[in-house]
Amino acid sequence: MTTALLGLGGLLLVMIGAGIGTVGRWALAEHGPRLLARRLPEVDLAVVRPWMTWTANVVSSFLLGIVVTRLGAATGGAGYVFLLLGTGLCGGLSVLSTAAMDVVDLVRRGTASIALGYLMLSVGVSMAFLWLGLVIGS
Repeated sequence: MTTALLGLGGLLLVMIGAGIGTVGRWALAEHGPRLLARRLPEVDLAVVRPWMTWTANVVSSFLLGIVVTRLGAATGGAGYVFLLLGTGLCGGLSVLSTAAMDVVDLVRRGTASIALGYLMLSVGVSMAFLWLGLVIGS
């Protein structure tokens, strides 16, 4: 019974963290282009939108690097914080499926070279920021 309650507690923490991360990603995708358009009115919002997903993935990778360094092997209460932040928050903030759809949309718009660059930058920069988070966290 105690193990089941601990498992449910961990599940609840992942759900809370994922909810926060998902709302953060939504807010960035929804309001980021508008904020950018206020400063740069000539910017096409359809072109900017994929870069909001990219930003969310890069920020999430950076945060995950710090969380893994600080709490990755933690047990007890710190293990639950890892579930909240690493699995939940970072998992909800980053999203591969939206990045994949961004690539498809860019290809459909006839910008295959931009789609390829976006894909390579998404993976490469996210991994670089994960590494940076690991370095800063240690």
